Amino acid sequence: MATMKDISKKANVSIATVSAVVNQSAFVSPELTDRVNKAIEELNYRPNAIARSLKKKSTNTVGVILSDILNPYYPAIVKGMDDVAINNNFSVILCNTSNDKSRFLSYLDVMEEKRVDGLILANISTQEDLLELEKRRLNFVLVNRRPPGYNTSYVGVNNELAIEIAVDHFSSLGYKRIAFIGGNSEISTSKERLNGFVKGMKKNGLQISNSLIFQGEYTQDSGYASVIKMLKEVQVLPEAICASSDLIAFGVIKALREQGIQVPEDIAVMGNDNNHFSGEFLVPLSTINHPTYEMGKLGMEMLLQGISEGANHYPKQIILTPSLVVRESCNFAHREKVITK
Repeated sequence: MATMKDISKKANVSIATVSAVVNQSAFVSPELTDRVNKAIEELNYRPNAIARSLKKKSTNTVGVILSDILNPYYPAIVKGMDDVAINNNFSVILCNTSNDKSRFLSYLDVMEEKRVDGLILANISTQEDLLELEKRRLNFVLVNRRPPGYNTSYVGVNNELAIEIAVDHFSSLGYKRIAFIGGNSEISTSKERLNGFVKGMKKNGLQISNSLIFQGEYTQDSGYASVIKMLKEVQVLPEAICASSDLIAFGVIKALREQGIQVPEDIAVMGNDNNHFSGEFLVPLSTINHPTYEMGKLGMEMLLQGISEGANHYPKQIILTPSLVVRESCNFAHREKVITK
């Protein structure tokens, strides 16, 4: 493996000149710079990243911590982050907690050890998690989720509005008896989406039935289980189901179809987030689009700006606007029909 001494000899310059060219730490004439770069290319020299980071006090590396890498909500977010990072000569270390608190804490330790310049986190929902993060004194930006009352660097979508739009659409089609199937009540986004459901129902003059509100996880299995529970407990089924995520909606539709209930002819279903599989599902899913790529892109831009500006950086929050996507799962005018067991 070539060293700076090898480059120095090949280019017939001092080691200090090679160092100045590699680290861009001092002016070197164009002629000498060309000689050094030619020698670097011929000898396939690779600078020592650790040594460079110690000199620059920067690793040009950022960490990204997600809660569930299998959730199709996240790939577009990560793509937005990675595109911005690459364009700014930063590398990304991607970590998946699988909703495990111990893994989250372990990854925070790893980020400190790796001397990352900053972090983007999509899994911070509680003040407890936020305190653990703040202990590290790292630059950070939250995306997707934020604890109640958090008013620093954040990029997310208007979750309340997303579900409110879904209820508005159901109401415009004539549906009145609407169920809500959401995520974990401890997660901030779940609370926001439930609030949006309540707000939308009240705004449209629709009655809210507690027996038609279910909470679980952001998974297909959870959506499926919620429908089976509803079929056992409720005498009169809803005319429509508002799911807190597309994955939940997939499970909802699967369970309904297995029980001989047609979507949308018997019960309409609306998802939330518009993941890549929604348009190709068994029943193409009406949903609410979240600008996820933009969320990741803006989050990384915000982080890199904070790293660059240091103490002069002024934190801000960006809330993106969701939009309605109409497909077959609720694209029929409501028929006067009451389904009982």
